[in-house]
Amino acid sequence: MTIYVPVDGATLLEGTPVVGSVDEINAIGRFAQDVASDAMQYAADVQNAQFTLGSEKSTALATLSTKINEFLLPGANTVFRAASDAKSAFDAYASEVDRIHDSADRTRQGLDDALSEIHQCTVQIESIAAVIRVETPYEWSVGAPGVMPQPQLGSQARDLDVDQRELAVQHLHSMHEHEWMRAASIWQAALVSIQDARTAWASLIEERRSAEGRLIDALDQTAIGQLLNVSSDSAEARRFTIAVTISGELWGVSEDVPETRKSHPLLTKLLGTESGERTWDHPPDPETVAATWAALEPVERERLIDEVPWVVGNLPGLPYGVRDAANRKMVEFYQQHPQAMTPEQLQLLADIRDILKREEREMAGAPDGVAVPPIQVVSLDMTGEVPRAAVGYGDLDTASHTTWQVAGMNSDAHLALEGWDEASRNLNSAQDQVSGLSGSNAAVAWLGYDTPNSPETGDLGVLAVDAARAGAPRFAAELEGAQAARSLGESGIPAVNVLAHSYGTTLATFALTLISEDHPVDSLTMLGSAGLDTEKVPTYEALRVKEIRAGQQAIFTTHASGDQLAPIGAGLPGRGQPNPNARDPLHLYLQSPVYGGGLSFSSEGDPSQNLKGTDGHSTVGEGDVRGLIGMSASEGHGYLDLQTQSLDTVAKITTGLIDPGLWQSFTRTEEMCVEAISGIDGTVTPIRVTCEAE
Repeated sequence: MTIYVPVDGATLLEGTPVVGSVDEINAIGRFAQDVASDAMQYAADVQNAQFTLGSEKSTALATLSTKINEFLLPGANTVFRAASDAKSAFDAYASEVDRIHDSADRTRQGLDDALSEIHQCTVQIESIAAVIRVETPYEWSVGAPGVMPQPQLGSQARDLDVDQRELAVQHLHSMHEHEWMRAASIWQAALVSIQDARTAWASLIEERRSAEGRLIDALDQTAIGQLLNVSSDSAEARRFTIAVTISGELWGVSEDVPETRKSHPLLTKLLGTESGERTWDHPPDPETVAATWAALEPVERERLIDEVPWVVGNLPGLPYGVRDAANRKMVEFYQQHPQAMTPEQLQLLADIRDILKREEREMAGAPDGVAVPPIQVVSLDMTGEVPRAAVGYGDLDTASHTTWQVAGMNSDAHLALEGWDEASRNLNSAQDQVSGLSGSNAAVAWLGYDTPNSPETGDLGVLAVDAARAGAPRFAAELEGAQAARSLGESGIPAVNVLAHSYGTTLATFALTLISEDHPVDSLTMLGSAGLDTEKVPTYEALRVKEIRAGQQAIFTTHASGDQLAPIGAGLPGRGQPNPNARDPLHLYLQSPVYGGGLSFSSEGDPSQNLKGTDGHSTVGEGDVRGLIGMSASEGHGYLDLQTQSLDTVAKITTGLIDPGLWQSFTRTEEMCVEAISGIDGTVTPIRVTCEAE
């Protein structure tokens, strides 16, 4: 019986990473380059025309000049940037596809070579089997045994005595055993190669998907991509959106952008004034807002939501369902008038649209029509240079535990919402898993301030407390509003928790000195702190945080040893450090005094509970390895990544479900001060010493 061996390795492979050609991708890239060149030439021609007409004066020319300056030149620049960015994206994609296709060709060739080797081995095994008179019931995908079967003698050996028969068998064994074993070994090695090839093939398919995902993300990030994302889904709406944004009109049809309305007669009943202009930077007392809103007639509330949604959507103290309804109207408004938006605003709106689209898909697929978690747009402000927003995950009007998350450095809303969307979903999921009751928890990604940029950009704002001081009053108002909004409802006042990361701990602690002593938060948890303002927060007693036990405030803190960026952020400006064990390679941590009285927990991982460690500064990790000095965490190893020890602990803290084992693992921090020691050579070295009692 002849052993069957597949002839074509392709029959062993599922799916394919080889689709299309690199030439086709490069052709699209060349088209994008041509568009960029045309846009540049168009801008030059328009500028030349404007210069030529500059000496002439007329109403029509003035109108034309205005259109050139306000639409045509900026529009040409938008097209140029978008096309250039698209060209870069397609070039990167073409390079990846070229590599994947080459790897796929080598993988298929290796598979064919392995099958050819197996075929040769089967021929050799069958030939030996015929000589030694044994059957070959072997599957090609299993292989022949490594030990040759005992040879059998034919009928001509019937006249031989026992010794002669044994000698004949040994002779056959010695003649063919080595070839059998060699063929069987090569066969097994070829099977391993086939399995490796199939694994590599599956990896290449995944790499192709990832490359396509990166291409889509890159195209979405272009100005044109953002316009497509924020526009309505119909082709006509998208055409109009892009045309009006770039040129101010489509075939002579234009649309004026109405101003965001911030005044209304009914606001007098709610705010005591018709103007809600100062709602964001100087929000009124949330308790008063909650009471006056409750006193309004239903028709009056609806009018305010419909007619001044910017004010209503950003007003702490109002029910979150009300704020969400108003802010979704603002999303629709911006969606209809994208031509008035900056690239940063477009990016934020595109991210919010993605979140709401996901919610729509989940609602459509859920038996009860409810997304998990439901989404609430808590705030949305596009009026400043830096857009600001907050998104809720869960029902903030009914949840028994709410967690307000504060982002840190380089986390302006348009830059960070995508990452905090993932982190917030992770937190909400972990909280539900701990509590065992979906819907009892809600988290808010609060991106409501102008965060400091990375120092590598030349901006050293992260070393100062200005951004924290500027954003803290607004965050404090939201914390007050979180309780006021529920004070008159049927669900009661929830537990209000604060979770801050990096420079967000600087802001959050500042805000916790501003809220009323009557409304302390239930817990404060700090992840990878970039330091606290010791002037405003000399000790934890300055913070309005409840006690979890007598004499112990519910203040929790963690720092992963792989995160060496956070102690630098605290040490350089000499801000206070919540984490006594935080270290950095420059020893700047020595310049930070240490706060005593917090409860420190580990983020290093716990194999006994199958919990991973955090290896860098990120809330959500990305990439195969951590960044230099832990500037970023690797994929799956951020502070708020799923199945990490830090997320598991945070979920238990913020749901009030700290088990005895976790409680025993907490370490109470001891206060340490910084003292400068002068050396013989005139150098000054900071050291930490036990603080003297005043």
